[in-house]
Amino acid sequence: MIAASVDHTEPAYAESNGIRLCYETFGTRSNPPALLIMGLATQMIVWDDDFCRELAARGRYVIRFDNRDIGLSTHLTDARTPSMLGVLGAQLARRKSQANYTLRDMAKDTVGLLDALEIASAHVIGVSMGGAIAQEIAIHHRSRIRTLCSMMSSTGDANVPPPTFGALGVLLSRPSSSREAYLDAYVKRWRILAGDEFPFDAERTRSQGALGYDRGIDPGGVARQMMAIIASGSRKKALRELDIPTLIIHGTNDPLMRFKAAVDLRNTIPGAKLLAIEGMGHTMPRAAWPRILDAIGELTAEA
Repeated sequence: MIAASVDHTEPAYAESNGIRLCYETFGTRSNPPALLIMGLATQMIVWDDDFCRELAARGRYVIRFDNRDIGLSTHLTDARTPSMLGVLGAQLARRKSQANYTLRDMAKDTVGLLDALEIASAHVIGVSMGGAIAQEIAIHHRSRIRTLCSMMSSTGDANVPPPTFGALGVLLSRPSSSREAYLDAYVKRWRILAGDEFPFDAERTRSQGALGYDRGIDPGGVARQMMAIIASGSRKKALRELDIPTLIIHGTNDPLMRFKAAVDLRNTIPGAKLLAIEGMGHTMPRAAWPRILDAIGELTAEA
């Protein structure tokens, strides 16, 4: 049952690593902090309010935020910005990307947010690109992370299977400037990424997209984030040296980050546990929340 009584703060801002990050919190500050990092092209609100409340109700102080170049955080509009087609072409050809920043910089952003909130260390939970950023924190800022939960992510190894044709189309699609056309496409994209095994809530997805549209969309920011992913390369060698409680959560039907990426990640990080959710795609359907929350609760309780 959703804990409606959980405290939820209004959006606030923190200076971090030379930029400004927009963040919100759920729950009681005296509880162990759980920092949620979202993925490519995705605002913090995709960490569903109810999911955040449920996690907070389990005794965690939940923090979600917009990464740089998305939502209400700083957008690097003066930086070099290629087309998404050019970015993906560079990735497929395995050419070096001349990025304005890397995932390591985004990890510094995240640690800077902890500094601003006067939090010494946190349980760090990242999804997709956010999972890669969480890994960078574990590698380069070990004292700031209590446990690592990497969801729908990879080691960055170029040899993992590529996205499906449909998921690749999602990456290449450019959002419409018309609000209604944008929302129609938003629902369609998430339906593709979700797969067919779990119920898809089109109405809730559309409402989420509407909130994101009203907060602001930036195709250039998405391309710069994609450049950062490509430029960061593989973390595999460094991940083999980790000594941190680690949980990997991945859907077996993920069309964007294929399930073999999760197996590779589990086999790379010493002692990592893998929760495979049968039939789940590159989303967190409500029907899967109990298993995800239970697993995160178990991981963070052990630390």
